[in-house]
Amino acid sequence: MDVRGGFVASDYLSDEDYRYYWVRLEGVRKAVSEGLGLSVGMRVLDVGTGYGFFAIEIAKQLERGEIVGIDLVNDGVIHARKLVEKADVMDVVSVLKMDATVLSFQNDCFDFATSFLGMRDIHMTRGRKGVKKVVEEMIRVVRPHGKIALCITPPEDMETEDQKVAVEVEGKVFGAVSLPKEFYMDIFRENNVALRETRAYHTHKRLTANQAKVELREGIEIARRIYGKSVSAFNVVWN
Repeated sequence: MDVRGGFVASDYLSDEDYRYYWVRLEGVRKAVSEGLGLSVGMRVLDVGTGYGFFAIEIAKQLERGEIVGIDLVNDGVIHARKLVEKADVMDVVSVLKMDATVLSFQNDCFDFATSFLGMRDIHMTRGRKGVKKVVEEMIRVVRPHGKIALCITPPEDMETEDQKVAVEVEGKVFGAVSLPKEFYMDIFRENNVALRETRAYHTHKRLTANQAKVELREGIEIARRIYGKSVSAFNVVWN
């Protein structure tokens, strides 16, 4: 392990790698989906599915099952449906526009509920109480002895300096706050949900300054246009 200045070292992305970074994410989605322990015929709910990358990855692991991805953002739902069709998993994955704080599903109707980094975006539009409500809704719709898997970026577990900065910026600038693990543990305890295990996944990559500028500009545009957030100008944020 290479450690510099108290943080685990990571390599800069090349500009070519950066173009596809979020799509590929250094294989993290694949690794997470492989570790879920899915069984044949499971019905899975993917909350905050975004463009559907994680739902598609789950589909590659799930034999004769069903995956329902939901998201509040119309642009994301449309894009996700196109990617699902392109990946040829339409027989397994469906994508619905839905508010995750009020799921339109009956109790105990899924075997598994997942969310891959979706809680940050939910905080951006629904706040801390909204995130709590979403987790409670996931618990409600999962059958007894079913499972919930949350992929989050708790601030206390950031292992590189760039990760720490990224989490702070997402929270302070966009309102996409990464809540600590204990927040979720409290919800689980309140609802008699037992924690089975935690795992850490890493890309070991970081952005160059120019790539970070592109990321910020795009993030500001998305926050304003899609989420209706009032965000400071790029120069203010960058400074």
